[in-house]
This record gives sequence, structure tokens and C-alpha cells, in this order.
Amino acid sequence: MSRACRLQARAGLLVVLGLLGPLALPPLPGSTDTARSGGMTWAGDGGSDGGSDGGSDGGSDGGSDGGSDGGSDGGSDGGSDGGSDGGSDGGSDGGSDGEVDKSESEDEDDDLSPPPLAYAATDAGSGEFIPNELLALNPDRTALAYALLQDGVELLESRSLPALGMQVVRLRLHGVNAQTVLAQLSAAQPQVFELHHLYSLAQRAAGPGAAPSAATPAAPPLLAQAKASLGWPSSVQTCGRNQVIGIVDTEVYAAHPVLQGARIQSQRQLSPGQNPVQDDHGTAIAALLVGQPGSGYPGMLPRARLLAAAPFYKLPSGHTRADALGLAQSLDWLVSQGAQVIGMSLAGPRNAVLDAALERARARGVLVVAAAGNGGRAAAPAFPAAHPTVLAVTALTPQQQAYRRASQGGHIRFALPGADLPTVNRAGSLQQRSGTSYAVPFLVALASQSLHERLLGSEQWFSGQGMALQDLGPTGRDAVFGWGQPRLTPACR
Repeated sequence: MSRACRLQARAGLLVVLGLLGPLALPPLPGSTDTARSGGMTWAGDGGSDGGSDGGSDGGSDGGSDGGSDGGSDGGSDGGSDGGSDGGSDGGSDGGSDGEVDKSESEDEDDDLSPPPLAYAATDAGSGEFIPNELLALNPDRTALAYALLQDGVELLESRSLPALGMQVVRLRLHGVNAQTVLAQLSAAQPQVFELHHLYSLAQRAAGPGAAPSAATPAAPPLLAQAKASLGWPSSVQTCGRNQVIGIVDTEVYAAHPVLQGARIQSQRQLSPGQNPVQDDHGTAIAALLVGQPGSGYPGMLPRARLLAAAPFYKLPSGHTRADALGLAQSLDWLVSQGAQVIGMSLAGPRNAVLDAALERARARGVLVVAAAGNGGRAAAPAFPAAHPTVLAVTALTPQQQAYRRASQGGHIRFALPGADLPTVNRAGSLQQRSGTSYAVPFLVALASQSLHERLLGSEQWFSGQGMALQDLGPTGRDAVFGWGQPRLTPACR
């Protein structure tokens, strides 16, 4: 360990022991406790919020976990989510991502900047995670002091999540196995430490016949058909008024033609050393929600205020991922800004930090909607969708059949359009894409408008009672369609 690392570890330990003050752990050089990265821009400002949103992930992460990522997009459905990288990682995003960073030198005596972070992802039956990090959830001084006394463990940063009442400490590991250290720490201090899990987008690549069209046509027929199947009004000019909704996704390209005039506030949720993603996914989800009526691609809630948290970054392998801390930080920001319904078009393993963030968001009256995942019927439940405080949604084809790659299970609550759906890309054209992630904005819109008009309460969305539903499978709730497809005809006043 370099002198810089030793100094950091000692400083952290002294803080824990109370010699340098209370447990308001100081940020490492180059990091902050207030905002993970970037700032806020409004769509009307012509800002650069989505400036790195080029290209299309197209489900390139699909199946990279080989089906053992807790059903997170991973390819138990033939080892592939259908994406270009699907299943090729064989259950480990990290085998080819490189080893844990060993570039530190024992002679770097004067460099107190944080060392480069290694994001070599691995999967050893616990889902995909960063192999040289651990997280600590609301640790007390005793727990953190014990952790820092272990060989190869140092304090990396501490993050305060005030809207959720949480503190998350990030630990860096040197030459030790994350799961082994976790077992040791958890034996002494249970329910504090956790692996730093990774999450991928719940979409698959567009097929060979789904090339982008030359331009965005007026009112794509399949989009109009999807809305009509829900009972949504054809005229949406006033839908979403006085509503605040949120998404956790890749960055939204706010300058996109269909989003001109939309109220979009964005913030990156990245840690130092993480590079934002060039991807169309967040923009496509945003357009389904707040695409403007005069643009030719009207969203469900064009008058809503959309808060877009962007925690996704590129691993050295080129895969697109978000980590558990980034997701928790995203939820904290969205809750602090007043989002009443939040959509998470992503999937991965269960994580204690994410669990706590979801539970606290729900305790504050926020509804979280999440994609079921695209692992197929044999996949384990994917999170956050499988968490009991979350509304899990699966995808339907235009023929109202189950999307064949969708994950299944008793946690599925609803089925909504999401397969073979025309979505926008940054170039201004349409591309047909599929994935449970694309069903998320439909449920976000239904829940938000129904709560605003007091047509349904949040408990009804969790119980499936007292609402109009099209039962698509066996009578009652089932593992494929949940309760079925909700139908709602709002007044949008």
C-alpha cells in the first residue's frame, strides 16, 4: 500500500475512534459529499445534460451475468439477453475487464490524490459486483473501526443521503477477496457491510430488421396502439399537469426535438473516475413520458416535470452499468426534489444499501416502478423489481402476448407494452426496441395520473384491488402477467 493509502486509512481510523471529530467522515481528495458529479440543466436552456448520450446501448449488456446476476438482464434465457454482448461474459463481466488495479507504487510518497479506481466486475454467485470495494450502511464507529483494522481495507469515501436519512461508506480493498472480507466483517457486525453490486439496463438489442427510420413520423401507429390498449386519451396536451415524476436511467438528451418544451431537470450521479455513458436509453424513456404533443411523438405525461437521475457509466470492458451507491444516491436526489413516482428501467442482484433506499423512499410516500428484467422464465428474481416496496412491471408485445425474454415470478404486478416498441434515438429517428424497461414509463404514467386525479391510491397499486384490469393469463394474479394490464381513462384536467 502506498503512503497515500496508509495516510487515508489512518485518517479514517482516527475519525472513527473519535480523535478527529464525529462520524462525519471527510471526503477523500477529489471527491465531495454533496453531488456525485455534474449539475442540473433544463431542457429549455439548451444545456449539455445529455450531450454524451449518443449511440444506442441496444441491450449490449444483456445476459452479461450469465443468468446468475439474480435474474438481472442476465441470460438464463439462452445465456443471452439478446444483446451484442449477451452471455459472452459467462457470468462475469470482470474476467476480461482486468485485474484489480495494481498501479500504485510504494514510492508515491507525495501524491495524496485518490488512486485510479478499478471497475473489474465479477460474479461469483452473488450477482455482478465491484471486486475491490465494499459498502457499509449507516455504520457506527465500532463497525467502521473494526473494518479499517482489517488487512487490505481502507476508507474510500462517505456519502450522506439526507432525504433518505442514510449514510453510506465506501471501502477500498487491496489484495483481498471481497466476499471473504465481507464474511469476516458481517460475522462481527451483521447487517452493516455489503458487496458493491452492479446493475444493467433492462433492454435488448434491436433486431436486424429494426433499423432506424429516416425520421420520426407523426404519431407512430404502434405507440398510439399501446396507449389505446391502456384506455389512455388520444389527446394528451394536459396530461401530467402539476405532477413530478422521476427516472433512474442513462442521461437524457434534453435537446432532442421531441423533448423541446418539456420540463426536464437532470443530474449525474457518478463517482470520481466514472465516465458517463453515450446511450439513447434514457432519452427513449423520457420521450415515452414527456414527449411533446406537437413533436410527432407525444408522451403519456407531456406536462409533467421530469427529474432524470443518471448513475450509469462505462466499465473498462465497455459495458454500461450503474452501481448500488449510484442508485441509492439517485433515489435520494429524486425524493429530495419532490418526485412522487419513480421509474427504474434496470435490473440486478439484491443489495442491502439499495433495499434501504427503496424502503425509505416508500416510507416517504413515493411509488417506485421497476422493470422485471429480461432473464427469461428460469431467472431468479431481479432487483429492484423483486423488492416488496416496488411495483414490478413486465412487457407485452403489440399482440398482448408476454415478451418472451421477460423474467417471471410471484413479484410481478402488472404487464404493459414494452416489446417491439418504436422508441426515439438521439439522431431524431425511431428504432424498434424491446425490453421490460420500456414498460416502466407506461406504469409510471398510469400511477402518477391516477394519484393526481385521485382515481386510485398507492395501496390499490400494490394490492391490485379496485382498479380496471385486463387479465391476460390464468384467472387472478400469475407469475407471467401479474394482475394483468391496467386500464385507466384519465380526464387530464
